Amino acid sequence: MGDLTMDFLRLMLMAAMLLTSLQGQAADAANAPAALPATPVSATHEVEFLRSPDKACTDCHKEQTEGMHGKHGQATNPNNLAPVTCTNCHGQPSSQHREGVKDVMRFSDSFNDKQSVLADKQSGLAKKQNTESYPIAEQNGVCMSCHEPKPLREALWAHDVHATKLTCTSCHQLHPVKEPMAEIPEKSRIKLCVDCHSKQHQAKVAGLPNNAGKEAP
Repeated sequence: MGDLTMDFLRLMLMAAMLLTSLQGQAADAANAPAALPATPVSATHEVEFLRSPDKACTDCHKEQTEGMHGKHGQATNPNNLAPVTCTNCHGQPSSQHREGVKDVMRFSDSFNDKQSVLADKQSGLAKKQNTESYPIAEQNGVCMSCHEPKPLREALWAHDVHATKLTCTSCHQLHPVKEPMAEIPEKSRIKLCVDCHSKQHQAKVAGLPNNAGKEAP
């Protein structure tokens, strides 16, 4: 009987120790901080472009390649803080772009370019003119998406006067290595008015239509 009693007591002691251990583990689990939720896996993946986004354009429009190193080529788009690309201003071309369809923004030629075209036509060296340009408001809207109207008015009053009647490209060039207008001294700006409006006067004297000189800046 003595041995049986001792064995029974040992079993009871072991059971009590096991129960105490299980209770301690349960208490630790209850007091443990909740597990953080797993980070969801995103289906999106950011791709870093190694090829210039303008390369598809400049492969064909080679005459503009050098100009893309100018003011616009070095500029930052204030809307997304990324470098300015061809499609920022011209939009995305369609699959029929090479067939000459009207799919991208085509800006009017500058006044100096138009004078060169006129001189070439008179000398028999006609050039292909851009006849598929968009309305003035649409063209200028592209420019003003970056160049806000208020600073333009403060820089030169003529911006406000001509904003709805002339395209920005009547005076400014899209792809210059240097912007010629930026180098004109303030005292010489009146010459811009004379150069343009004298053409209107000449057209009036020659009996040409009233809008003959209004494409100039």
